Amino acid sequence: MARKEKLDRTLGNLMEEVEQKIFLLKIDYEKYFSGIERIEPLREREEVRRMVREMEREPMTSATQRFKFQTLKARFQSMELYWTRNLVQIERGTHPKMKFRADLHAKPAAAAAETLSAEQVEVLRQRQEKQDREERAYKLVFDKYIEARQKCGQSTDLSFDAVREALHKQVRLIKSTYQTESVKFRILIEDGRAKVKAVPQ
Repeated sequence: MARKEKLDRTLGNLMEEVEQKIFLLKIDYEKYFSGIERIEPLREREEVRRMVREMEREPMTSATQRFKFQTLKARFQSMELYWTRNLVQIERGTHPKMKFRADLHAKPAAAAAETLSAEQVEVLRQRQEKQDREERAYKLVFDKYIEARQKCGQSTDLSFDAVREALHKQVRLIKSTYQTESVKFRILIEDGRAKVKAVPQ
């Protein structure tokens, strides 16, 4: 009985900690979506996922604790869907807050277009070149990955957009975890299967 009570208390403390972390994570994501924070809180999100998985493996004899855990898990899953939907909108340039800021600056930017200095024009050019380089880099990784999968006898029926999105998520996670601005991809073959590994630079 003493062991059961101790286990119940441990689970109860863990649930309270997860509940607090979810609350803080929600605030962090709102800051990220609002542009206040530049880096997505992926490391904190992964930590909550890990804690939820740990609780799933623990036996819950209390109906109250089972109900609280299921409620907590459902809330986190709902938030993850919301965050993912917002991230997709940001990637596509359709996020409401992003569009609002773009619309807010659209008219002044258009009016000033003819009076941009040479330095401002150069900044815009460099920004566009950076986006083009990133797109070419993703395409190169995709082509090498498909080639490696073909050599391993794996299916090559993959969408470039889907692979690029998966790679981009890895980049965001690594930048958030290692606080780095550069990530390099390597194509590896392990156990007869082709894999893409992202490495911080």
